[in-house]
Amino acid sequence: MGADMHNRLRLLMGATALLYLGPLMAGLAGFGWAVVPVFTLIFVLWLMILRPQHWPATRAEWQDPQALVTLLVQTAMQLLLVTVCFGIGRGIGGVLGAVPPLPLMLPIAISFLSIPLCRLVWDPAKVAAMDGVLDSALSQITTATDPQARRRRAMAARLLAPLAGLTDPTEAEVTRHLAAIRQTTDDAALRLALLAATEGQTAALGLRLALVLHATDRAAIDANGLPDYPGWAFARIGGDAALLTLFARRLTAALRADPALWGSCPQSARLREHAVMAADPDAAAALTELAQVVDDVAPPDAAT
Repeated sequence: MGADMHNRLRLLMGATALLYLGPLMAGLAGFGWAVVPVFTLIFVLWLMILRPQHWPATRAEWQDPQALVTLLVQTAMQLLLVTVCFGIGRGIGGVLGAVPPLPLMLPIAISFLSIPLCRLVWDPAKVAAMDGVLDSALSQITTATDPQARRRRAMAARLLAPLAGLTDPTEAEVTRHLAAIRQTTDDAALRLALLAATEGQTAALGLRLALVLHATDRAAIDANGLPDYPGWAFARIGGDAALLTLFARRLTAALRADPALWGSCPQSARLREHAVMAADPDAAAALTELAQVVDDVAPPDAAT
Protein backbone atom coordinates (compact mmCIF):
# COMPACT_ATOMS: atom_id res chain seq x y z
CA MET A 1 0.00 0.00 0.00
CA GLY A 2 1.48 3.36 -1.03
CA ALA A 3 1.74 6.56 0.96
CA ASP A 4 -1.37 7.98 -0.70
CA MET A 5 -3.38 4.92 0.30
CA HIS A 6 -2.11 5.15 3.88
CA ASN A 7 -3.17 8.79 4.03
CA ARG A 8 -6.59 7.91 2.65
CA LEU A 9 -6.93 5.18 5.27
CA ARG A 10 -6.12 7.59 8.12
CA LEU A 11 -8.54 10.22 6.82
CA LEU A 12 -11.27 7.64 6.27
CA MET A 13 -10.85 6.20 9.76
CA GLY A 14 -11.04 9.67 11.29
CA ALA A 15 -14.11 10.66 9.30
CA THR A 16 -15.84 7.33 10.00
CA ALA A 17 -15.11 7.64 13.71
CA LEU A 18 -17.36 10.72 13.75
CA LEU A 19 -20.26 8.49 12.69
CA TYR A 20 -19.89 6.42 15.87
CA LEU A 21 -19.05 9.41 18.05
CA GLY A 22 -22.49 10.97 17.54
CA PRO A 23 -24.62 8.31 19.26
CA LEU A 24 -21.96 7.85 21.95
CA MET A 25 -22.14 11.60 22.75
CA ALA A 26 -25.94 11.49 22.70
CA GLY A 27 -25.91 8.69 25.25
CA LEU A 28 -23.33 10.54 27.36
CA ALA A 29 -25.52 13.67 27.33
CA GLY A 30 -28.45 11.67 28.69
CA PHE A 31 -30.82 11.97 25.75
CA GLY A 32 -33.64 9.46 25.52
CA TRP A 33 -33.73 6.33 23.41
CA ALA A 34 -35.98 8.15 20.95
CA VAL A 35 -32.86 9.55 19.24
CA VAL A 36 -31.66 6.05 18.29
CA PRO A 37 -33.80 5.88 15.09
CA VAL A 38 -32.34 9.23 13.98
CA PHE A 39 -28.79 7.91 14.23
CA THR A 40 -29.84 4.63 12.61
CA LEU A 41 -31.13 6.61 9.62
CA ILE A 42 -27.78 8.44 9.38
CA PHE A 43 -25.88 5.15 9.56
CA VAL A 44 -28.01 3.64 6.77
CA LEU A 45 -27.59 6.77 4.65
CA TRP A 46 -23.84 6.53 5.20
CA LEU A 47 -23.89 2.96 3.88
CA MET A 48 -25.95 3.91 0.84
CA ILE A 49 -23.59 6.71 -0.14
CA LEU A 50 -20.30 5.05 0.73
CA ARG A 51 -21.17 1.50 -0.35
CA PRO A 52 -23.58 1.90 -3.27
CA GLN A 53 -22.53 -1.49 -4.71
CA HIS A 54 -24.42 -3.19 -1.87
CA TRP A 55 -27.71 -1.52 -2.81
CA PRO A 56 -30.09 -1.62 -5.78
CA ALA A 57 -28.97 0.80 -8.48
CA THR A 58 -32.20 1.39 -10.40
CA ARG A 59 -35.89 1.96 -9.67
CA ALA A 60 -36.70 -1.49 -11.02
CA GLU A 61 -34.16 -3.09 -8.68
CA TRP A 62 -35.68 -1.24 -5.72
CA GLN A 63 -39.05 -2.78 -6.61
CA ASP A 64 -37.51 -6.23 -6.33
CA PRO A 65 -38.49 -8.04 -3.08
CA GLN A 66 -34.81 -8.65 -2.36
CA ALA A 67 -34.28 -4.89 -2.06
CA LEU A 68 -36.61 -4.87 0.95
CA VAL A 69 -34.70 -7.79 2.47
CA THR A 70 -31.42 -5.94 1.97
CA LEU A 71 -32.83 -2.77 3.49
CA LEU A 72 -34.22 -4.57 6.53
CA VAL A 73 -31.03 -6.54 7.17
CA GLN A 74 -28.77 -3.51 6.81
CA THR A 75 -31.06 -1.36 8.95
CA ALA A 76 -31.14 -3.99 11.69
CA MET A 77 -27.35 -4.17 11.73
CA GLN A 78 -27.02 -0.38 11.90
CA LEU A 79 -29.63 -0.23 14.65
CA LEU A 80 -27.54 -2.66 16.65
CA LEU A 81 -24.39 -0.57 16.16
CA VAL A 82 -26.17 2.63 17.16
CA THR A 83 -27.70 0.97 20.23
CA VAL A 84 -24.30 -0.30 21.37
CA CYS A 85 -22.66 3.13 20.95
CA PHE A 86 -25.58 4.90 22.63
CA GLY A 87 -25.57 2.40 25.50
CA ILE A 88 -21.82 2.84 26.01
CA GLY A 89 -22.33 6.59 26.20
CA ARG A 90 -25.07 6.26 28.80
CA GLY A 91 -22.92 3.85 30.77
CA ILE A 92 -19.99 6.28 30.81
CA GLY A 93 -22.32 9.08 31.88
CA GLY A 94 -23.69 6.93 34.68
CA VAL A 95 -20.21 6.04 35.95
CA LEU A 96 -19.06 9.66 35.85
CA GLY A 97 -22.28 10.86 37.49
CA ALA A 98 -22.34 13.90 35.23
CA VAL A 99 -24.34 14.80 32.14
CA PRO A 100 -22.72 17.39 29.87
CA PRO A 101 -25.20 20.05 28.71
CA LEU A 102 -24.99 19.31 25.00
CA PRO A 103 -27.62 20.47 22.51
CA LEU A 104 -29.29 17.52 20.76
CA MET A 105 -28.30 18.71 17.31
CA LEU A 106 -24.59 18.62 18.12
CA PRO A 107 -24.14 14.82 18.25
CA ILE A 108 -26.55 14.43 15.33
CA ALA A 109 -24.56 16.94 13.29
CA ILE A 110 -21.28 15.20 14.17
CA SER A 111 -22.57 11.86 12.91
CA PHE A 112 -24.04 13.40 9.77
CA LEU A 113 -20.79 15.27 9.08
CA SER A 114 -19.11 11.89 8.63
CA ILE A 115 -20.99 11.38 5.34
CA PRO A 116 -19.60 14.33 3.33
CA LEU A 117 -16.15 13.96 4.90
CA CYS A 118 -15.94 10.26 4.02
CA ARG A 119 -17.26 11.01 0.55
CA LEU A 120 -14.38 13.42 -0.02
CA VAL A 121 -11.96 10.58 0.68
CA TRP A 122 -13.95 7.66 -0.71
CA ASP A 123 -14.96 7.56 -4.39
CA PRO A 124 -17.65 4.90 -4.99
CA ALA A 125 -16.72 4.92 -8.69
CA LYS A 126 -13.40 3.37 -7.68
CA VAL A 127 -14.98 0.89 -5.26
CA ALA A 128 -13.46 -2.16 -6.93
CA ALA A 129 -9.96 -0.88 -6.29
CA MET A 130 -10.60 0.68 -2.87
CA ASP A 131 -13.07 -1.70 -1.20
CA GLY A 132 -10.34 -3.02 1.06
CA VAL A 133 -9.53 0.43 2.41
CA LEU A 134 -13.07 0.99 3.66
CA ASP A 135 -13.36 -2.49 5.11
CA SER A 136 -9.98 -2.13 6.80
CA ALA A 137 -10.95 1.24 8.28
CA LEU A 138 -14.26 -0.04 9.64
CA SER A 139 -12.70 -3.16 11.12
CA GLN A 140 -9.98 -1.15 12.85
CA ILE A 141 -12.51 1.27 14.32
CA THR A 142 -14.92 -1.41 15.55
CA THR A 143 -12.10 -3.42 17.18
CA ALA A 144 -10.29 -0.41 18.62
CA THR A 145 -11.76 -1.02 22.09
CA ASP A 146 -11.12 -4.77 22.01
CA PRO A 147 -7.45 -5.54 22.70
CA GLN A 148 -8.01 -9.29 22.37
CA ALA A 149 -9.56 -8.86 18.92
CA ARG A 150 -6.58 -6.75 17.86
CA ARG A 151 -4.15 -9.37 19.10
CA ARG A 152 -6.00 -12.18 17.31
CA ARG A 153 -6.04 -10.26 14.06
CA ALA A 154 -2.35 -9.35 14.36
CA MET A 155 -1.50 -12.98 15.03
CA ALA A 156 -3.54 -14.09 12.00
CA ALA A 157 -1.71 -11.55 9.83
CA ARG A 158 1.69 -12.82 11.01
CA LEU A 159 0.73 -16.43 10.39
CA LEU A 160 -0.52 -15.59 6.89
CA ALA A 161 2.74 -13.88 5.92
CA PRO A 162 4.53 -17.07 4.71
CA LEU A 163 1.82 -17.58 2.07
CA ALA A 164 2.97 -14.42 0.31
CA GLY A 165 6.33 -16.04 -0.38
CA LEU A 166 5.01 -19.16 -2.09
CA THR A 167 5.96 -19.18 -5.76
CA ASP A 168 3.58 -21.94 -6.85
CA PRO A 169 1.04 -22.51 -4.06
CA THR A 170 -1.22 -25.54 -4.24
CA GLU A 171 -4.72 -25.89 -2.82
CA ALA A 172 -3.62 -28.70 -0.48
CA GLU A 173 -0.64 -26.71 0.81
CA VAL A 174 -2.66 -23.57 1.53
CA THR A 175 -5.48 -25.62 3.08
CA ARG A 176 -3.04 -27.16 5.57
CA HIS A 177 -1.65 -23.73 6.40
CA LEU A 178 -5.13 -22.32 7.04
CA ALA A 179 -6.01 -25.29 9.24
CA ALA A 180 -2.97 -24.59 11.38
CA ILE A 181 -3.86 -20.89 11.66
CA ARG A 182 -7.45 -21.68 12.66
CA GLN A 183 -6.16 -23.72 15.59
CA THR A 184 -4.42 -20.60 16.88
CA THR A 185 -6.91 -17.81 16.20
CA ASP A 186 -10.60 -17.44 15.32
CA ASP A 187 -12.25 -17.21 11.91
CA ALA A 188 -13.38 -13.61 12.40
CA ALA A 189 -9.78 -12.45 12.96
CA LEU A 190 -8.58 -14.56 10.03
CA ARG A 191 -11.25 -13.04 7.80
CA LEU A 192 -10.14 -9.49 8.58
CA ALA A 193 -6.48 -10.39 8.12
CA LEU A 194 -7.16 -12.05 4.76
CA LEU A 195 -9.24 -9.13 3.48
CA ALA A 196 -6.52 -6.67 4.52
CA ALA A 197 -3.76 -8.77 2.95
CA THR A 198 -5.56 -9.07 -0.40
CA GLU A 199 -6.90 -5.54 -0.83
CA GLY A 200 -4.41 -4.57 -3.55
CA GLN A 201 -4.23 -5.61 -7.17
CA THR A 202 -0.77 -7.13 -6.57
CA ALA A 203 -1.65 -9.43 -3.67
CA ALA A 204 0.31 -12.67 -3.74
CA LEU A 205 -1.38 -15.71 -5.27
CA GLY A 206 -0.95 -17.68 -2.04
CA LEU A 207 -2.92 -15.06 -0.09
CA ARG A 208 -5.69 -14.82 -2.69
CA LEU A 209 -5.95 -18.60 -2.78
CA ALA A 210 -6.21 -18.63 1.02
CA LEU A 211 -8.99 -16.05 0.86
CA VAL A 212 -10.94 -18.11 -1.69
CA LEU A 213 -10.59 -21.28 0.40
CA HIS A 214 -11.59 -19.55 3.64
CA ALA A 215 -14.46 -17.50 2.19
CA THR A 216 -16.06 -20.62 0.68
CA ASP A 217 -15.75 -22.73 3.81
CA ARG A 218 -19.16 -23.30 5.43
CA ALA A 219 -17.83 -23.13 8.98
CA ALA A 220 -15.86 -19.96 8.29
CA ILE A 221 -18.83 -18.17 6.75
CA ASP A 222 -21.08 -19.11 9.68
CA ALA A 223 -18.47 -18.26 12.31
CA ASN A 224 -17.87 -14.76 11.00
CA GLY A 225 -21.47 -13.74 11.54
CA LEU A 226 -20.98 -10.93 9.01
CA PRO A 227 -22.74 -10.68 5.65
CA ASP A 228 -21.17 -10.86 2.21
CA TYR A 229 -17.86 -12.54 3.13
CA PRO A 230 -17.90 -14.62 -0.08
CA GLY A 231 -18.91 -11.46 -1.92
CA TRP A 232 -15.89 -9.57 -0.57
CA ALA A 233 -13.63 -12.44 -1.62
CA PHE A 234 -15.20 -12.58 -5.08
CA ALA A 235 -14.39 -8.90 -5.62
CA ARG A 236 -10.69 -9.58 -4.91
CA ILE A 237 -10.23 -12.52 -7.28
CA GLY A 238 -10.02 -10.35 -10.37
CA GLY A 239 -9.66 -12.18 -13.66
CA ASP A 240 -7.75 -15.20 -12.40
CA ALA A 241 -9.56 -18.07 -14.13
CA ALA A 242 -8.31 -20.77 -11.79
CA LEU A 243 -9.36 -18.86 -8.67
CA LEU A 244 -12.74 -17.97 -10.19
CA THR A 245 -13.37 -21.63 -11.00
CA LEU A 246 -12.29 -22.80 -7.54
CA PHE A 247 -14.37 -20.11 -5.83
CA ALA A 248 -17.49 -20.94 -7.84
CA ARG A 249 -17.23 -24.70 -7.42
CA ARG A 250 -16.55 -24.57 -3.68
CA LEU A 251 -19.28 -22.02 -2.99
CA THR A 252 -21.72 -24.02 -5.11
CA ALA A 253 -21.02 -27.11 -2.99
CA ALA A 254 -21.32 -25.14 0.25
CA LEU A 255 -24.58 -23.53 -0.85
CA ARG A 256 -26.11 -26.83 -1.87
CA ALA A 257 -25.18 -28.31 1.50
CA ASP A 258 -26.42 -25.28 3.43
CA PRO A 259 -28.93 -23.04 1.57
CA ALA A 260 -28.92 -20.69 4.58
CA LEU A 261 -25.65 -19.31 3.21
CA TRP A 262 -27.63 -17.73 0.36
CA GLY A 263 -27.63 -14.29 1.98
CA SER A 264 -23.81 -14.19 2.00
CA CYS A 265 -23.38 -15.09 -1.68
CA PRO A 266 -22.88 -12.67 -4.57
CA GLN A 267 -26.07 -11.94 -6.48
CA SER A 268 -26.76 -14.26 -9.40
CA ALA A 269 -26.91 -11.35 -11.86
CA ARG A 270 -23.42 -10.31 -10.84
CA LEU A 271 -22.15 -13.88 -11.22
CA ARG A 272 -23.66 -14.19 -14.68
CA GLU A 273 -22.05 -10.92 -15.76
CA HIS A 274 -18.64 -12.28 -14.76
CA ALA A 275 -19.43 -15.57 -16.48
CA VAL A 276 -20.09 -13.74 -19.74
CA MET A 277 -16.84 -11.78 -19.41
CA ALA A 278 -14.75 -14.82 -18.42
CA ALA A 279 -12.35 -15.91 -21.16
CA ASP A 280 -11.88 -19.34 -19.61
CA PRO A 281 -14.74 -21.78 -20.38
CA ASP A 282 -14.31 -23.66 -17.09
CA ALA A 283 -14.61 -20.44 -15.10
CA ALA A 284 -17.63 -19.34 -17.14
CA ALA A 285 -19.37 -22.70 -16.62
CA ALA A 286 -18.62 -22.76 -12.88
CA LEU A 287 -19.90 -19.19 -12.38
CA THR A 288 -23.05 -19.93 -14.39
CA GLU A 289 -23.71 -23.02 -12.28
CA LEU A 290 -23.21 -21.05 -9.06
CA ALA A 291 -25.60 -18.35 -10.30
CA GLN A 292 -28.24 -20.99 -10.97
CA VAL A 293 -27.82 -22.51 -7.50
CA VAL A 294 -28.10 -19.03 -5.94
CA ASP A 295 -31.43 -18.66 -7.74
CA ASP A 296 -32.56 -22.19 -6.82
CA VAL A 297 -32.03 -21.78 -3.05
CA ALA A 298 -33.26 -18.19 -2.81
CA PRO A 299 -36.08 -17.69 -0.28
CA PRO A 300 -39.59 -17.60 -1.81
CA ASP A 301 -39.95 -13.87 -1.13
CA ALA A 302 -36.55 -12.93 -2.54
CA ALA A 303 -35.14 -12.65 -6.02
CA THR A 304 -31.57 -12.65 -7.29
